[in-house]
Amino acid sequence: MRPEDPRRIALVGTVNRDTIFAADGMQIESYGGLLYSMLPLAEMASSGTEIYPVCNVGRDMETVVRNKLSPYPAVRLDGIRFVPDKNPHCFLKYDAGGNKQETLQGGVPPLDFDRFQPFLDCDAVCFNFITGHELTLAALQQVRRASRALVCMDVHSLTLGMDENRRRFWRVPSNWEAWLGCADVVQMNEQEGALLAGEALADEAAVHRFGKKVLSLGPDALLITRGEQGSYMVSRKPKRTADILRFPACPAGQPQDETGCGDAFLMGFTLRYLQSGDLAEASRFANRVAGINCCLRGIEGVTQIGAYLGSEARFVAPPSREG
Repeated sequence: MRPEDPRRIALVGTVNRDTIFAADGMQIESYGGLLYSMLPLAEMASSGTEIYPVCNVGRDMETVVRNKLSPYPAVRLDGIRFVPDKNPHCFLKYDAGGNKQETLQGGVPPLDFDRFQPFLDCDAVCFNFITGHELTLAALQQVRRASRALVCMDVHSLTLGMDENRRRFWRVPSNWEAWLGCADVVQMNEQEGALLAGEALADEAAVHRFGKKVLSLGPDALLITRGEQGSYMVSRKPKRTADILRFPACPAGQPQDETGCGDAFLMGFTLRYLQSGDLAEASRFANRVAGINCCLRGIEGVTQIGAYLGSEARFVAPPSREG
């Protein structure tokens, strides 16, 4: 990893169009997916940082994506390919109990290894599985072997299958251990973690058991986000045994919208870890960024993250990452 600026960060995922049916009957049209990673990172990054989204985007979304990214010269379009396929369109229907049914229409081709060749020397590559179909396991394994970048992974929709009506459902993905084994840092929420662990992560003992399992696959750290309860981190740095730490949530005000909080969390973590090399410091900062995100509404709101943080995120500490 290069200690000097500028830093180059690749973001892998999918840009979604979203239609949300609220429990009160209101219908909301929005855009999301990887935009919830690109925009917060662009807001936080220091001068000279280069951000490379690596994704396929349907031609029906080309104008939207270009317009959303045009205010951010740090976000380079080199890794985006606009394809003739219909862009993924996610329909989210919420009931009065807060439960949701997700249906995914459309879809773009998965990325092959050749698409990653220009970005293998980035300081970090972040995989955010928005649809779960961004690339194959074989392509991910090729990237892992070919790159010395910090590899961060948000498990997210790897845990979602799709039925004949394209409705998403929870399921344990096949070969999930191999997927997680390709990352240095793995992130998931409590529900995703419980699914993979095969038990509720109801206390620190359960989190520690699952964390040891994940670390045995190869990662240095497991991050488990817990909403208003903050996050857990299980890591083996600086020690070589699995240690568990708990970090409090840091709400910046009255919560408004939890959409994209996990995405913003990972961006905050990645940026601060590249700056400091300290997993605990990165986790604390990630909770701060997520706490700001939850007090903003929609994709337009996240563009205010930089203003909330001021110069805090842009400070580049002397590099101290081990190894």
